[in-house]
Amino acid sequence: MTKKSSLLLFSASIFTSSLLVSQPILAQSISEAVAQTIQSNPTILAESNSRLSADQRITQARAGYYPTVDFGIGTGWETTDNPSTRAAGKGHHESMNRDEANIAIRQMLYDGFATKNAVDQSESLSESAGYSVADTAETTSLRAVEVYLDVLRREELLGATEKNLESHERIYGQISQRVDSGVGTRADAEQTQGRLALAKSNLESNIGNLQDAKSSFLRVVGNEPESLTDPSQECCDKAPANIEDALKTAQHQHPALRSAIAEHEASLAQAKGAEAPFHPRLDLEIDATANNNIDGQKGHNKDILAMARMRYNLLNGGADKARIGQTEFLSEQAKAEAEIAKRQIENDVRLAWSALESSTSRLQYLEQHVKASEDTRDAYQEQFNVGLRSLLDLLDTENEVLTARINYINAYYDRIYSCYWLSESTGKLLEHLELAAPAEAMTVASPQ
Repeated sequence: MTKKSSLLLFSASIFTSSLLVSQPILAQSISEAVAQTIQSNPTILAESNSRLSADQRITQARAGYYPTVDFGIGTGWETTDNPSTRAAGKGHHESMNRDEANIAIRQMLYDGFATKNAVDQSESLSESAGYSVADTAETTSLRAVEVYLDVLRREELLGATEKNLESHERIYGQISQRVDSGVGTRADAEQTQGRLALAKSNLESNIGNLQDAKSSFLRVVGNEPESLTDPSQECCDKAPANIEDALKTAQHQHPALRSAIAEHEASLAQAKGAEAPFHPRLDLEIDATANNNIDGQKGHNKDILAMARMRYNLLNGGADKARIGQTEFLSEQAKAEAEIAKRQIENDVRLAWSALESSTSRLQYLEQHVKASEDTRDAYQEQFNVGLRSLLDLLDTENEVLTARINYINAYYDRIYSCYWLSESTGKLLEHLELAAPAEAMTVASPQ
């Protein structure tokens, strides 16, 4: 390689590296974070597998409509002592090798609707499991929204404490110069140093809080937070016009309520199925056997039977009646649990709506508080410079600014979270984020 080509290669590598370094880290939007959560969160995956498991119960129940085929074969030794062996004059018994082969086909014709009700029950349970997937996806997605906003919140709170620390360091520098020049007092320096130490402590606390928020983000979403973006008020723009609309939407769409209703429907089918033992069972049976050396008689035996058989249990100690009573109570329990779910959802909607209204009304006043406290701080700084304000007044205004900023930041993110919470409480969070529910919930979780 020539010296010129080496130089060109070196320049190209430097240029490529600079391009890689200058590439911005792609921001992760709140919708992307939620989508990642839906795909990878183990809670949602576990619920999805529960739905798939419930689907298999439908196939098991439907098997009752189809025939069963059983085949058996055996060989061994038999000794027989009966009138036939004794009459043959060979003593009291006959010993020989025994061979058997049989096939039995059974087709249910009537079973008191036990199979039908078992199918209805399993289908309702599958529906319930599907709605549970949708509900878990909504709940976990809200948790993802919460940790996403918490990282943004903690970053801004950290920024506020950093500014507060910078202000205290600037004031401490001014006081130190005054003390050194003989204008200020040692008490002023000590007081400022104490406030500076508190500002450093606040900074360290917020650094820890940010790390905790990032850890929670990793646990829920599945990746480290990188370049998160403020979602602004997008979700709030989709909020219902009033609480009555929110409640109506939740009652018709929330997957938790629909899951509970499907559970009740399953319990009703189970109660109907419990009545099957009070009906006769009718089966079509075909049996064929091919045996050798049976009951002390040498030779081949073959039988073929085609029978319609009815079986009717007349007494089993009252177990069937108790089973009906049990399923009726279970049905009432499922009905009550559906009512519990309805009331809980209504309570969540009202809480979310109240939180949204409260944070919205507070936010404008807290914004005014920040502006007023910053203006006061700036005015006090000028007055302090000319000796019209005490050091304590100046330090207090810095803390007032910090408190105002913290209150505003918290209210700002509380309002955004309340909007997403309201969407989740009505069962429309994923819809508002323009995301699809997991595949296991799609057949039952689509808006009607």
